[in-house]
This record gives sequence, C-alpha cells and structure tokens, in this order.
Amino acid sequence: MKNAAYGFRYQKGLAAVEFTMLVPLLLLLFIATAEIGRLLYDYNTLTKAQRNGVRFLASHATTGQTNSIPDVYVDQATNLVVFGEITDTDGNGDPREPLLEGLTVAGVTFDAPDSDQVRVTVSYDYTPMVFDSIPTFGLTNPIPLGWTLSSSVTVRALLGG
Repeated sequence: MKNAAYGFRYQKGLAAVEFTMLVPLLLLLFIATAEIGRLLYDYNTLTKAQRNGVRFLASHATTGQTNSIPDVYVDQATNLVVFGEITDTDGNGDPREPLLEGLTVAGVTFDAPDSDQVRVTVSYDYTPMVFDSIPTFGLTNPIPLGWTLSSSVTVRALLGG
C-alpha cells in the first residue's frame, strides 16, 4: 500500500502539464477546421453566383451569335455574379455589398468559346480570417496563406437563332 501512495504523490500536476501541451495543438486544429469550412463556403457562394450570372447571360444570348451580346446584359450578369442582383445599387441609390468580401466587378469576365456558348470566369482573392501568413521566424520569407480562387462555367445559348 505504501508503494501506491508513493506513486500518486509524484503524479500530482501531471494532468495540468499534459493539458498545457495539448491545448495549442487542439486550438490549431479547431482554427484549421473553421478556416477550411469558410473556404468551402466562399467557393460554394462564388460558384452559385457564377452559375446564376452565366445562366442569365445565356438566356439573353442567341445561338450562333454569342459574340455579339449587348453590353447591358453583360453588365447585368456581372452585377448578378458580384452583388446577387442585376443592379449595383439598391432602391435608394446606395451601392450594394458584394456577396463575398473582396469580390469585385474586375474579377468577372465573360467570353464566347464558340458561337453557341457563353463562358464566365471569376477570380477571387481568398484571405484567411485569422492569419495572412505562417511565420518562419527569420529562416525564410513568411509562407502566405491567401490565394486566388478561379472558376469557369460554360453554358450553351438558350435563345434559338
């Protein structure tokens, strides 16, 4: 019985030391999981907006003439991708907020790969919510965590020629 009591006396505080060693790792895993979830959410939002924009443009494009879509429809489709509406202002004339922070009209391009199709390409600079880079403590340059999400969707023109 004396040996059992002797062992417990030297175990005091061990749980606190183990907890202190594991908390940073668990916190890192929690933040990484949240960051991956946010990245997937942003990509999903970007893809849905892109599909809506190209579908809008395809509904106003004539088969065999997708190279000559009026600029008003291209502008409305671009606003649909960036703002979720075909106008860039609300009913009061105030500018709308983009669907994703940092998403701009300049990141959206439309083209016609052939005379029957319309393509939209969107580039979005993803920025993490916690850290912009991983420090290397002076060994090399910090490792950047932000990158550009790029996606492209092609749809056949919906109006007959």
